[in-house]
Parts: sequence; C-alpha cells; structure tokens
Amino acid sequence: MKIRFFIALAAVFSVIGFGFSSDFQTTNGANRVNFGSKCAMPTFQAAYRGSKAVFIGEVVGEVKDGDTRIFDFKVEKYWKGANTKRVRVYVYETARYRARFEEGGRYLVYAGMDAEGRLRDGRCSRSRDAEVAEDLQKLGKGKIPR
Repeated sequence: MKIRFFIALAAVFSVIGFGFSSDFQTTNGANRVNFGSKCAMPTFQAAYRGSKAVFIGEVVGEVKDGDTRIFDFKVEKYWKGANTKRVRVYVYETARYRARFEEGGRYLVYAGMDAEGRLRDGRCSRSRDAEVAEDLQKLGKGKIPR
C-alpha cells in the first residue's frame, strides 16, 4: 500500500513539473544552482554568428521590470555590434532561470536582438565570466568603443 502511495506521489510531482535531478551544477562562474534545466551550449562559431553584439563589459547597474532584468554594461572592448561605451542587455527570468550577470562583474557577452530591437541574453547563451572565457583567443584583439 505504501509503495502505491509513493508511486502515485511521484507521478503527481512529475506531472506538475517538480522533477528531481542530480544536475546540481553552477553555470559559467555564477553562484547559483542549476536544477535540471539543460540546454545545448552553442559552439563558438554558432554563438558568434547568431549574436548581434559580442563584447566584454562590466555590469554597472541593473533594474528589474517584471520578469525581466535589465543590465547596464560599461563596454571595455567589442567584436560585434556594441560599438558604444554603454549598452543595455535584457534578460527574461523564470522560476528555473536567473540571469547570470551581477553588478560589478566582468563578462564576455553574446547578445541576440529581440523584436523590439533590444539586446537580449538568455539561458542557453555562450555568455560567461570574462576571466574564464576561453573564447577570447578565438575572438582576437577586439575594438575599443567610441
């Protein structure tokens, strides 16, 4: 009888989305836990091709607007799209995903563009802490924003 109860309970949790996972790992140097949300990390080439902006920048401010956090970056150098000293990147957050950026942190950002023309980053992005970004060698020297 107890076995049936536990099987039924597990089925209910599974149906309503409370799956259990052993995938407890931090992502890209951020101090948070990834509870089973998996995605395919794009290759360097795919991430670069699919981005509207690729840059290294420091988060100098952030604002929360509903389910979206908006990060203000001071751009140090760029390879694509972010040719100004400041850019904004929008990140949609859910119960399972929080933005990886933190104020004061330096990041290599691969940002796409949304329908409103705003730079966006998300869960399956190649963006990461600038200090551990092996992509820097592939990107080369970069340009200084105006």
